[in-house]
Amino acid sequence: MKFIHLSDLHIGKSNNREKSAIIVDWILNNKDKHQSELVIISGDVVDDGKAWQFDQAKEQLTRMRENGFTVLACPGNHDYGPGGFQESRLSQANFFSLISGVKEYPHLKVINGQAFILLDSMAKEIESIELWGAQGNLGEEQLQKLDQMLEDMAENPAVENVFVVLHHHPFDFLYYHGLRDQADLKGVISQRLNQPPRVNGLLFGHKHIENRFNDPEENKEELFGIDLIYASGQTVERDQEGKMVIPVINAEEKTIERYLIQ
Repeated sequence: MKFIHLSDLHIGKSNNREKSAIIVDWILNNKDKHQSELVIISGDVVDDGKAWQFDQAKEQLTRMRENGFTVLACPGNHDYGPGGFQESRLSQANFFSLISGVKEYPHLKVINGQAFILLDSMAKEIESIELWGAQGNLGEEQLQKLDQMLEDMAENPAVENVFVVLHHHPFDFLYYHGLRDQADLKGVISQRLNQPPRVNGLLFGHKHIENRFNDPEENKEELFGIDLIYASGQTVERDQEGKMVIPVINAEEKTIERYLIQ
């Protein structure tokens, strides 16, 4: 099974609506090439959590869904309010009703033996009165549910691999930008001694830098016992050659194929 990983579309800012439409066009017109029927978006679907932005984003997600694609999206800090740091319950509600259809996290979806667990890295952050930074906070309740969910998946013979998806970057330690309870998350998802991996894939965005964390000098995949740890960049951002990157992940082989599109 293969799936597409998008992130940080920031629809509502600049010409990101048009670039998102180009990305969706490519997905719809190149199914034989990417061989995917699942699209995962790891947050910041819109730029300021405003209703008109969610309406524009819904247009693109609906195009994919009406053409047979399953689209799973978890929220980012920009989905929950202006500037990525002014959280709004209205924006949270609009993300649920117009984008994700998911009210409670962790949210589990099993497709062809692959389990995808979506997290809300703004779940606890939205309760904070601090407006200074773009941090995330999963919260103890969500982490406890994730821990139990991973136990259940380990005992389910129908589940071949488990992928955890969130917005905030768990390896960015800048105070104003990182995941406040990143250490607790790592404690939940890390492989136990002499046990198989609890999580086979960890996917996120937020930092707008694409990277797989398997560098020989600091191999976080090996450190945490996770087969694939991958940060999608900002999908709508063009490189120096004017190309956008569409990552396609092979769930069984834990490989990433990058397609460059205009």
